[in-house]
Amino acid sequence: MSHIFSTETKTTTGPRHDATIRIQHLGPDDTKWGEQWRTVQLYEFHPDFDNRLKFRGYAYTSIPDDLIRDGRYHTGIYSIMGQGYLEQPYLNVRETSIHEDDLRELMDYCREQTDQHKRYTPVIIHPCPLPFPMFAKGDRVVVVGKDSWDKEDHIGQTGTIAEESSVGGMSSVTFDNAEYNQGSDGRIYQSIGMPSISLRTLEQGEQAESE
Repeated sequence: MSHIFSTETKTTTGPRHDATIRIQHLGPDDTKWGEQWRTVQLYEFHPDFDNRLKFRGYAYTSIPDDLIRDGRYHTGIYSIMGQGYLEQPYLNVRETSIHEDDLRELMDYCREQTDQHKRYTPVIIHPCPLPFPMFAKGDRVVVVGKDSWDKEDHIGQTGTIAEESSVGGMSSVTFDNAEYNQGSDGRIYQSIGMPSISLRTLEQGEQAESE
């Protein structure tokens, strides 16, 4: 019996609401996989049918309890999506870490669902929100963290969104203090690119203080 799909009618198969998949049991201190698996709830699966590279397919899943210690995530090879932003972050798992049988079952289903007008059809059971905020042009923002971005001195600086945020996770900001609009080449620009997850909307009271 499949733990991912159920037969809805005699000829129709669909993903289970409580679908689970098995992923490699790897922790932050593991240097070698011990051939153990952990079971997680499947939210989304996005296949990749390109045979040249086999790591671009991925799944969004629940976060196993054992990855949370002392209120912090210890994920090892996995990526936490929305940490510090979403109330319920989720796990990003590459296809190479998914159990071979589960991956085959997911890929077969996606192939069957794909029609001539689509490159592929993902499995969406519980749609995951974007793991970062989106801003409109003119929004006032403040830097709250650096994420993977190395400009830690920008934390606490305020600015204005120069154009709508991209779904790729970046925002263009014009900082109130022009010196923070400096690019990697040392030049001062009208605006500078920032990871959206490092920004938050500047509240009205905070705006008054920044003026």
